[in-house]
Amino acid sequence: MNQKQRLLKALQREAVDRPPAAIPTQSAIADVMERSGYRWPAAQRQAKEMAGLAWACHEIGGIESVRVPFDINIEAEAMGCETRFGDDATTPPMSRPMHKSDYEKIKLPDPHRDGRMPEVLEAIARLKEKTGNEVPLIAACGTPFELLCTTLDFEAITLSLTDDPAFLEAQLEKMTEIATRYGQAIEGAGPDVLMLVDGTSQTIGPNYYNRFSYPYTKALVESLRKPTILHVCGNTTGILTMMADTGATALSVDRPIDIAHALEVTEGRTALVGKISPQTLLQGDREAIVSETEESLRLGMHVVAPGCGLLPQTPLENLQAYLDTVVHF
Repeated sequence: MNQKQRLLKALQREAVDRPPAAIPTQSAIADVMERSGYRWPAAQRQAKEMAGLAWACHEIGGIESVRVPFDINIEAEAMGCETRFGDDATTPPMSRPMHKSDYEKIKLPDPHRDGRMPEVLEAIARLKEKTGNEVPLIAACGTPFELLCTTLDFEAITLSLTDDPAFLEAQLEKMTEIATRYGQAIEGAGPDVLMLVDGTSQTIGPNYYNRFSYPYTKALVESLRKPTILHVCGNTTGILTMMADTGATALSVDRPIDIAHALEVTEGRTALVGKISPQTLLQGDREAIVSETEESLRLGMHVVAPGCGLLPQTPLENLQAYLDTVVHF
């Protein structure tokens, strides 16, 4: 069973020879950048550099998957938000959200023309030639609520939850159209799995999630044909059932989640991915990393992976301690 077969079967909750050592969240670290010569910010902006670094994370880092891009601001930049890039290998780009009064300036981007979207699509196509039928290729994009949060001032969002819900619903319809267009363009470039990233929905609580995030995420999932992994950062205990109801193939969960509870409430409808703490991978010693990894393996995670994106300062030896534990468990 090769790496691609192993991950795809695990996501479908089918029997595998051993767990996959794949990382669907952000997987680039500075040590790999230094050894490969592919670095941020160039690898965040240019297809050739992006593909080179993603492949290096597999080849040098030992990760049994390849994942692009490396930040969650691709769509925001293409929609017209000002984006600031860091000047070193450990600083992610940041987009400046618009105020509510300026939000009519948001545009519906063309994935093949606007911002860095075409660079991501080209990077996927380049990587498809290298990964072939052996290594799983994962491409990430934002959920509609995540797109809203990266383009609209968050204070305006939280106030509008109660004061102007019709405004939010109108914008989320637009974000769903944008997310769907981009997701389908990504599918056309040929990845094996789509990672749907939502960094913020856990902050609004289950009732608001049910109204302002869940139905739009579900619509996005239903528009896609490839396997999907839905990631919501932080403690998602109160929304796990709704996350599973979106129809996503798998849920990526963070360290606070009780896996026995997650398995119970999702009722075998979805695979579970996670839940190693990125902080443990960043700062823990080998014993702590091995212990946390073995815990997730024993709990029955279908894919044992970081519960959120790798911090770029994570030492390569720490990353490999986790990967070796998965492979040899």
